Amino acid sequence: MLGGETLKGVKQTTGQIVRKLPAVVLFFILLMGGLFTVTASLAGAADGITVVSPPDGVWVTEKTLALSGIIKGAEVAQVVIKGVKNNAPKNKIKVEHQAFGVMVTLGKGNNTITLTAGNQQQKIKVYYLAPAALKKGKSAPKGLKRFYVHKKPTELVNCKECHKLRRGKYDFKRIVPARSTCTTGCHTNMGKAAHVHGPVGAGICISCHSPHGSYNPMAMARTGQDLCVVCHQAKIGEFNDSVIHAPVKEGCVSCHNPHESAMRFQLRGNGASVSSLCFNCHESKIFTKSHRHGPVGSGDCIACHKPHAGKHKALLIASPEKGEVCFQCHKDRQQEFSMRHVHDPVQENCNKCHDPHSSEARFQLHKEGSKLCADCHEKKSPKLYDAIKNSKFKHKPVDEGRCTDCHRAHSSDVKSMLKKDTEELCFSCHDELADEVAGSDFRHGPVQTGDCMSCHDVHGSNNSRILSKYFPAEFYKEYRPENYELCFGCHNKDIAKKKFTKTLTNFRDGEYNLHYFHVNMKKGRNCVACHDPHVSTQPKHIRTEVPFGAWSYPIAITKTKNGATCVVGCHAPKGYDRKKPMVKPSR
Repeated sequence: MLGGETLKGVKQTTGQIVRKLPAVVLFFILLMGGLFTVTASLAGAADGITVVSPPDGVWVTEKTLALSGIIKGAEVAQVVIKGVKNNAPKNKIKVEHQAFGVMVTLGKGNNTITLTAGNQQQKIKVYYLAPAALKKGKSAPKGLKRFYVHKKPTELVNCKECHKLRRGKYDFKRIVPARSTCTTGCHTNMGKAAHVHGPVGAGICISCHSPHGSYNPMAMARTGQDLCVVCHQAKIGEFNDSVIHAPVKEGCVSCHNPHESAMRFQLRGNGASVSSLCFNCHESKIFTKSHRHGPVGSGDCIACHKPHAGKHKALLIASPEKGEVCFQCHKDRQQEFSMRHVHDPVQENCNKCHDPHSSEARFQLHKEGSKLCADCHEKKSPKLYDAIKNSKFKHKPVDEGRCTDCHRAHSSDVKSMLKKDTEELCFSCHDELADEVAGSDFRHGPVQTGDCMSCHDVHGSNNSRILSKYFPAEFYKEYRPENYELCFGCHNKDIAKKKFTKTLTNFRDGEYNLHYFHVNMKKGRNCVACHDPHVSTQPKHIRTEVPFGAWSYPIAITKTKNGATCVVGCHAPKGYDRKKPMVKPSR
C-alpha cells in the first residue's frame, strides 16, 4: 500500500497503486520521486473501510491474491471477511495501525467480498476468469476492467515493512527505502548483464511495478513514456520535438530493455553496434549492400539520426536540404558544393543521387554511372538523350557511362558542370592534339576560342568523329555543297560555286577559282586534303602533309604578293597569281 503525490497528467484509481511481488519479495520500496499515485491520498481517505487492492468491479486471472486496505474513523482490532475463502483465522483479519491484509482465494466467476468492522461495512465485487478459459476465448462480463496482480502471490507481509509508522499510525505518504529480493529469489538470472537498469541493480523493482496490482499488464505502475519520464525527466523536452520516433510514442521499452542488456543504455541489440538494435524494426537489406555509408558500416546510426525525437524528417540531426546533414561530417567537401554552378540535386537533397545507407553502386549512388544521370536528364533533356541513344558514334566516356570524366557531380565554376574549360578538358584526353596546338602558329577559330563543340557533338552523333554535321570521311568525294555543311556553317558556302570569280576567294589564279578546281576535278578532294581542321604551322591552316591512307605527302606553301607557290607530293610544284595568271583555263 502506497500513498503518493499525484503526478501531472497521470490518473490512477485506488486499485492502481502497487502490486504484490513474487514469493520471496519482501516488498521493500524506494520512493523515487513519487513513482506511484492514487486519485486521493490514502492518508486523507474518508472514514470507513477503504480497500486498496483489489479494486471493486474488476476481473482477474489469478485465483489467489492479496487483499489489503485501511480503516478510518473507528478504533477496531479486526475486520470480518465473508464471501470468499481466506487465510484469516475464523475470517477475522487483524488490524494494525488502521491497516489490514489477507490472502483470498477466489471462486469461479463473480465473487462478492464483504468486509465488516463494527458498524462499518464495505463490499467489493471481483470476477475470476481462469487462464485456460481466457485462452479458449471466454471473456469477463462487460463493464468490468481487468486488474493485473502477481501470478505467484504469497502471504502478505506486515504493512510496516513498507510503510513508515509515524506517531503510532501509518504514514502512507512515506515509504521505507529497502531492497527487494526479486533477483535473489525467483528472477535469479536478472541483473547479471553488462548494463543493468538502476532500479534493478538497486533491487528497487517497485520503482516500475506496483506490488499491490495495477490496471496495466505486468502490474506496471504506468504505461508508455509516463513510466520512464518519472525518473528521466530531462528527456521530456526532447520527446516533445516535432518528429517523434515511433517506439518513443509507444513506450521506451521497444528499444530499451527495462531490466538489463549487453549494450549501453540497456538497448535491445546484440552488443555489436547500435544498428543491431535498429535492425529489430528496420529491414537489414537496406543497410547491408556492397557499398555502405561509413556510419552504417560501423553500426553508428545515431551519427545521422536522433534516437528519440527531432525537428527534421527521418529524425535526422540536421536538415537534409542543401546537404546540411551531410556537412556535419563532410565539412572538408563543403567548398566543392559552393561553386558558381551548383547541381540541382545538391541544392535540394544529397539523397537524390546517394543512398544514405548502402548501395550496390560506388559512392552509394542509387545507380551506376550514366544510369543515375539518365533518371533526371532524360526528362530534362529528351532531345539530347534521344540523340545519344540513336547515335552511331558515341563519345567514349558517354558510351562507357562515365559522365563524371567530363562533368563535376556537385558544382563547378564552368557552365554545364564541366570539370574544366572546354579546351583544357578535351586536351586532358586528346593529348596528342594538345601538343599540336601548343606548337602551332595558326589555329582554326573554334580551336582558338576553345569551342570544340562548334564542330563536335560531345555526347554522340550519327556522323563520324562525333561531328555535329555531316563531313565526308572519304579523301575523294564528288563535290556537293551539302557534303560540307559542317564547314559552311561558318565559311562562305559559295566559295566553290563558280569556276571564275573575282570575289568568292583569294585562292585563284587570275579569276580562275582554285577551290572550284580542287573539288570539281574528276576525283574531287575534300577540304581536309589540304586544310587541317584544328591547327597548322602554315597560313590558312594549310596542312604540312596530305593524309592518304597509310601514306602522307608533304605540303609546303610560300606566299607571294598576289598569290603563292605550292610544293606538294601529289603533283609538280605549282603557283598562282591573282594579278598575273600562270595558266589560261578555258571558260
